[in-house]
Amino acid sequence: MATRGEAIVREAGDGDAARIAELATQLGYASTGAEILSRLELIRSRADASVFIAEQQGDVCGWIMVMSTFSLTGPAGAEIAGLVVDEAVRGQGIGKRLAIAAADWARAQGRAELRVRSNTIRESAHRFYEREGFSRIKTQVLFGKPV
Repeated sequence: MATRGEAIVREAGDGDAARIAELATQLGYASTGAEILSRLELIRSRADASVFIAEQQGDVCGWIMVMSTFSLTGPAGAEIAGLVVDEAVRGQGIGKRLAIAAADWARAQGRAELRVRSNTIRESAHRFYEREGFSRIKTQVLFGKPV
């Protein structure tokens, strides 16, 4: 993995799927390259979501997914649906560059607010988001059910 090089941010492509899967697994969401490729195809088929990757010296070292959100109880917004930077290169500003790309995308979509949900145990992520200008809004419990 590259270190201390300038990271570029670009839209994710099919060739990034395996590395995105590795990073998702590092974040705690075990995925295969095939699963990610299928999900990337779905995301790219929509105008209301995007995935960006950060690359240093040709190596994918981080990714972010951003999507539009809609609600009857508030204005349309955007939400970060995932952000991870390879643990070997954290602290080099890569997450910041990815968050900027997500905010730029949200503005281009006409969204006035960008939100992110973060697991309560990810205290370092909370500090990162607060440094990037995000404010805590609420704490909640997430429920799921197979359909």
